[in-house]
Amino acid sequence: MALESGTAFQARAVILATGKRERTLKVPGEKELVGKGVAYCATCDAPFFKDKRVVVAGGANSAFTAAVDLLKAAKEVTLVNFAKGWQADEILQRQVRVQPHVRLLDHHAVTRIDGVQSVTGVHIRDRETNQETTIPADGIFVEIKLLPNSEPVRWLAKLNEVGEMIVDCHCRTNVPGLFAAGDVTTVPHKQILISAGKGAKAALSAYEYLVGQP
Repeated sequence: MALESGTAFQARAVILATGKRERTLKVPGEKELVGKGVAYCATCDAPFFKDKRVVVAGGANSAFTAAVDLLKAAKEVTLVNFAKGWQADEILQRQVRVQPHVRLLDHHAVTRIDGVQSVTGVHIRDRETNQETTIPADGIFVEIKLLPNSEPVRWLAKLNEVGEMIVDCHCRTNVPGLFAAGDVTTVPHKQILISAGKGAKAALSAYEYLVGQP
């Protein structure tokens, strides 16, 4: 294994636990306003938006789950879905749609986020009519999936269609001696507790592998 600095390491077993990273909108204002109204975790930050207006970018389960959390605190929640057609499970959609202070905008793109000290508005574009409007908002939650940090082994390990490392129940990959754990893998339910448990399992599996080597 070689680092960018040129330092190289040799090992008979490797455990990759590099996790995932947020997928960003890549629009003006997003990077500048991170922590000032731009957020990526409703579970963490929803309480900060009590009685405020919030936009959720996304249309799948993570976006609707974020909306459920935000609707408990925010006075207004707007979901903006880039694709045409909501991708979330029907049970989650029902939980959100029945709320009186929610608005769903399908087939729209976020084009810019306004604000200096904090978010003040979100610009959107109707992808059918190209009409642009501005939503007054105090914050925006980006919920458009996470990207697995599997690039270092994409040429080596077998990945699924979204780039997650495929592992068996022992956290083994298709490469002997290469193990993986946590959100970078295909294991469902991306939670800290699950990742910690899989990390322990990967360590035990790596130990068994090494013991069995000549």
